[in-house]
Amino acid sequence: MKFVLIVLVLMLVYLLYPFHELWVKEDPFSDTYSRVAQGFWSEKACISAAQAQMAEDYRCRQRNTLSRMLRSASDYGHGQSRDE
Repeated sequence: MKFVLIVLVLMLVYLLYPFHELWVKEDPFSDTYSRVAQGFWSEKACISAAQAQMAEDYRCRQRNTLSRMLRSASDYGHGQSRDE
């Protein structure tokens, strides 16, 4: 029983712990950012990775695994409709 409880707690931590993604603006004339790396445990590690790449315009976005899974699940519904 203790093993099941430990596994459940670890799964919840994995799903809800906020990881950071590094987004870098590659073209100075565009407003879009490209995701360069993901899975940083802290914002400090994300900033260090951006500085190591000598990126001038970057963002570190905080996301958890659950939000990424829900977003990817909702992306399946944005395909072409049957009427087209």
